[in-house]
Amino acid sequence: MGPLDIGYARVSSREQAENTQALEQQIARLKDAGAKHILSDVEKGKKDDRPQFLELMRLVEIGRVRILIITRIDRITRSLPTLRKLVDKLQKHNVILIILDQEIDLRTPQGKLMLNMLGMLAEWEVDLLSERIKHGKEHQRKQRWANGSCPFGYLVIAHKYVLDRSPFLCLLEDRPENYQDFYSKEFDEAALYDFPHRTIAEITRDCVDIFFEKLGVTPTLKAIFKKYGVQKTLAKSNGNDKVLHWTKTGFSLWIRNPVLEGHTCYGICEQINGKKRRKPRADWEILYGTHLDQRLLRDGEAEVIHRIFEANIRMAGGAFGKQEEEHRPYAYQIGLIYCAECGSRAVKKKVYSASREYGYYGCRYAGIGCSKTKNVKQTDIEQCLINAILEKARKFNQETESTTDGTPFKTERSQKLEAQLTFLEEFPGFNPMAEQLKAELQQQIREERNFFQSKQLGDKTVEEIIQAGSSLGVWQTLSGKEKVQIYSRIIHRIFLRNGQVESIIFKGSGLLILEDNHEST
Repeated sequence: MGPLDIGYARVSSREQAENTQALEQQIARLKDAGAKHILSDVEKGKKDDRPQFLELMRLVEIGRVRILIITRIDRITRSLPTLRKLVDKLQKHNVILIILDQEIDLRTPQGKLMLNMLGMLAEWEVDLLSERIKHGKEHQRKQRWANGSCPFGYLVIAHKYVLDRSPFLCLLEDRPENYQDFYSKEFDEAALYDFPHRTIAEITRDCVDIFFEKLGVTPTLKAIFKKYGVQKTLAKSNGNDKVLHWTKTGFSLWIRNPVLEGHTCYGICEQINGKKRRKPRADWEILYGTHLDQRLLRDGEAEVIHRIFEANIRMAGGAFGKQEEEHRPYAYQIGLIYCAECGSRAVKKKVYSASREYGYYGCRYAGIGCSKTKNVKQTDIEQCLINAILEKARKFNQETESTTDGTPFKTERSQKLEAQLTFLEEFPGFNPMAEQLKAELQQQIREERNFFQSKQLGDKTVEEIIQAGSSLGVWQTLSGKEKVQIYSRIIHRIFLRNGQVESIIFKGSGLLILEDNHEST
């Protein structure tokens, strides 16, 4: 079979959405011009990795193309460098290019000049469009408007993010006995709100609560799918097509989206070689507090979510048991244990007896580069850790008492409230308004003390955890889940040497607090 007369058609996804006949119209014109074989893409013109465009280049290189027909120059590319490479390749393989709208013939110098001019205009048009989009984004930022992207659970109304409270589904457990009567009535949209339902905002909040219960993406998704009856689906984007579906990556990105905290983000993605890539979170432009009245996450929950992900990444998925519902007893030790001799991360090793299995940690390079071959039982590591925490709590409380005349530990807010109260008490004379304000401050101080005592360890600061954990019973009764939450917040590294725990580095106030004899690096 000899070379073919091939036509190439291209539309962008937006063009195809606005005019469903756009691609068919191009193909019809190419056939009328004599094209015997048609290749087509629904992609942006600046992208060079379009599937059918790459196939066209392959056919040109193997000598299967005699004539290439396109309707306009921007159908083949909107990039001037790509256009020049294309022209060189066509000339090298003796391919005739026909552009219907411009009547260009590459066999003449005038045709080559006209082609380059049209390519420059096409690229200039793309640059102008990019500039218009950039200026539009800048205007949105200045106005503190919602970005174009909208996470599941939200709508954009009047340039603001609002929780989507539209009916989404009715669980079998919520369905009334006379539910069939609903279908016998004449349907109208308002009737949806009369039928028992859960809104999209309620569903998404429930997803967050399940995550806090399961403390891992995989067990969370299993629980969500089981509760809401989600099966395998071809859904492409969660929520936009009214199909509840999560992937692990999608859920991970969604639950950490600042929009859920009441903030608006810009500059999340960037174009690299024509491909959209997600930038590091530190490079995002975040407008804080744009819709605090429409938050999905409550105070402090975003920080807890960040800590959970940080701990799970460090433990590399080895923290859960077989059912992926509860953390293993010593899961918190994953990624925390290091060899003090060579500085490498220690690995878990197992020894089996007739009745049980014993877990140890030892240097991964023992005997093959590191001279320290002795291992340490996980139980011994935990006991040393608890003893170190108790000792640290004792010292911490002694230092606190010596600097505050024996008064108990006070939170930062308690200290500020007491300073305000002291300031008011120094004023001479009697003032009814001042007395009322002092009474309010005293009440707030009492409430803060009660709140501190009632807070769970996982919700306290590093200093508060150590101060509150001065009792041996507190640490011996922690569950595997609680250990992962708490130990990962207060411990930076545990070093082993000669079959025992040599030193423990604590986290605290942004500093690494060194214990025992290990030299910090």
